[in-house]
Parts: sequence; C-alpha cells; structure tokens
Amino acid sequence: MISIEEALQIVRENLPSRRTESLSLANARGRILAEEIFAREASPRFTNSAMDGFAVRWEDVQSAFADKPVQLQIVGESQAGIPFSGELHPGQAIRISTGAMLCAGADTIVPVEDADMTEQTVIVRRVEKMHQHLRFQGEEFAAGAPLLPKGTPLSPAHIALLASQGIATVSVYASPVVSVIVTGTELMPYDAAEIAPWQIRESNGIMLRTAVAASGGRITVVEQVGDDYQQTINAVRNALEQSDVVIFSGGVSVGPHDLVKKAARECGFETLFWKVKQKPGKPLFFARHQETLFFGLPGNPVSAYMCYLYYIHPLLSYLLGGEFTHRSISGEVGESIVNKIARTHLIRVRLTNREGQPP
Repeated sequence: MISIEEALQIVRENLPSRRTESLSLANARGRILAEEIFAREASPRFTNSAMDGFAVRWEDVQSAFADKPVQLQIVGESQAGIPFSGELHPGQAIRISTGAMLCAGADTIVPVEDADMTEQTVIVRRVEKMHQHLRFQGEEFAAGAPLLPKGTPLSPAHIALLASQGIATVSVYASPVVSVIVTGTELMPYDAAEIAPWQIRESNGIMLRTAVAASGGRITVVEQVGDDYQQTINAVRNALEQSDVVIFSGGVSVGPHDLVKKAARECGFETLFWKVKQKPGKPLFFARHQETLFFGLPGNPVSAYMCYLYYIHPLLSYLLGGEFTHRSISGEVGESIVNKIARTHLIRVRLTNREGQPP
C-alpha cells in the first residue's frame, strides 16, 4: 500500500490535458475562462450625462450663483437612445437624461436640482465646475484594454460586462466527460418496490452521478453490470471510447468476483496504484490509458464517496481550469479523536459554530 500523499502525487503526475470549448454567455456562468479577453469597445462608448438635467457650455454658466442666475435658451433634448444632433451655441442649453449622449459644443451638466425651467428657457442657479456630472468616453477602459484574465471564474457580473462589449461566446475549459459504472449482481434499482432479502438497493450510482454534476463534470455513460467478466470488459471499453474519466464502483478488492482491475488491464489501462493506507477506501484502484483516467472505487458507499471527494473532485476541478487541491477549514474538535489503526483515518465530522448553529 502507498500513503495518501503518494497517491495524490501520482494522480497529480498523471493529470490529462485540459480541453477547451466555446460557450454562449447564457451558459457560461461559473465556468473558467481559457483565454484572456480584451475590450472591443471603450467604456463608456460615448461621453454622456451622469445626471438628469441640462447640457450647457461652461463659458456661459461659470458665473452663475443663487443671487445672480444665468438664463439660457433651450434648443432641444438628448435622450438615452435619441441624441440631440445639433451643436450647442453661446446662450443655449438642451435638456439631457442620465446616460444620454453629450452633444457637440456642450461640456458641463447642470442637474435639475440646480436649475429652474420654463417652456423655452432654463435658469441656472448654481454650477460647481467645468465637466461636472459627465462620464467621458473611455474613462473606465479603452478599446483593446485587458478586460478579464485567463482563469477567471465567470460570475453574473463578468457575463454582464462581456455582454456590454458585444461578446456573445467565450472560450472556457471544457467540462470533463465522465462515465459511472456500478458493479454487483446483488444490486437492485434503489426505487424498486420490492427486493429479495439477499439483494441490496443500489445507491452508489446516483451518488456518484450527482457528485460529478456538482463538481462540474458531464456524465456520458451510466451503467450497472453484474459480476461477469465479459460484461465488465464491455463496460470498460464502452466507457473508454467516450470518457475523460472512468469511475467504477465495486469489484476492486481481492475476492473471486472482483473483476474490475483485470478488465481494465485487458482494455489497455496501466495500473498506477492499488490500495492506499487510508480508512475508509483502502482498495482504491487508479489506472491510465493515454489521456483517460480510471478510478476503481470500493463498493461501500461511504468508502466510495470519501475516495471521490479526496481524489476525483480535485481532478475534475483541475480539468475545469481550477487547481488540484482541497478546500480546508480550521476548527476545534468537540471530543478527543484517537486513530487506533495503522492507516490514515478519514473521519466524518459535523461542523457547527460556537453558538451551536450550523455554519
């Protein structure tokens, strides 16, 4: 047997190449960018108003005070999506909405709160500085500027940013394709109405499929085979043709009906390790065929899930563009823990905060 550290190192040394795929923005949330993205357009795209008010010339209004207001003639309006096409001349102003384009000749915005309007004129009572309340073209970033680096997990905010640039598709790391095969003649569908006393309801398949989905993988083959050598070989071959990762549950121990390791070798998989000094999950089998990895998990549900969390989840995270690592949480044990075996003991725990409520 090898240690957990040695087993993890062997998995790291055999990580397959990441693949990429192009996705529409609508389907890209949570995926990791496989390339750096640069701005196609400046932001803002054009100089616009940050306030509802009046676009004016600073030269006309710089002397405006409450006791000495300035009166200007209103010659038009700029709305969001309907800009004023003319040019502002001395003594003139236009009404302007938040986000609307600034017209030629104007250089300052007077908010509605600082002015009084009649049908034809606006009286400016106060102005603080030239260019106030303007958002200038490109002040956030220029066209061609770096927008999102490679390796960015795409959040809704990132997707909105890309949409604002007219970017409809992105290159992301592809979801690893995974096969899940469960072995055991004694296994029956978990939702069967009745089963014989010597049979067991099959739970590993649905556990592993949902775990793969939670890790970001894509299931391609789901199968259950009995303790039959040819059936097992056929299942391995079928999975090998379609998968980046093959997961078998059961059939990896030393009994006469544990056929998975032999079938994997016959199908061209090279054994990289079998048995790890850990509890649960000692009879873990790991093999490789070119770019396809094979995990033979114990049939016990707890053992299978612990092996999945410790070895397969970080692998799938890596293939999706993340790191091959485990999430760590520091805490204080609520009672004494003693390892009485000569293997690393993976202990199930329940986390609570100091007030006794779930974290």
